[in-house]
Amino acid sequence: MKFIDSNILIYAVDEAQPDKYERACNIVEAAIRGNGFVISVQVLNEFASVLYRKFKKSDDEVRELLSIAGRIKTVPVMPEWTQLAIDIKAQYGLQFYDSLLLAAAQVNKCQEFWSEDLNDGQIYCGVKAVNPFK
Repeated sequence: MKFIDSNILIYAVDEAQPDKYERACNIVEAAIRGNGFVISVQVLNEFASVLYRKFKKSDDEVRELLSIAGRIKTVPVMPEWTQLAIDIKAQYGLQFYDSLLLAAAQVNKCQEFWSEDLNDGQIYCGVKAVNPFK
């Protein structure tokens, strides 16, 4: 199982970087088909925030894009994951919200965490960081 970070969803709507846009679109399409990908509700919330802030999308556009992204297997964020995220933050020196995503990936038995925000190839709490844009 592979956990997808919000930056992949963001690049799938950002045509300013064609290489990343194409790669992200391919990943999102594969994830929607159910090819072993997962996201969390936190990822959807981060995606919505960027759609509003950076891309100035309307409410209807955000709803539509979230509806599409929501076709990817989505897991909730559970309160007990917060404690795990604090441990991950302390162990690896990461930002809290990145640690919360890694906690979600670990709890959901993901082998990989796909993001450009972490050190490619590094193992965090048993989950390997993969930068799909390298």
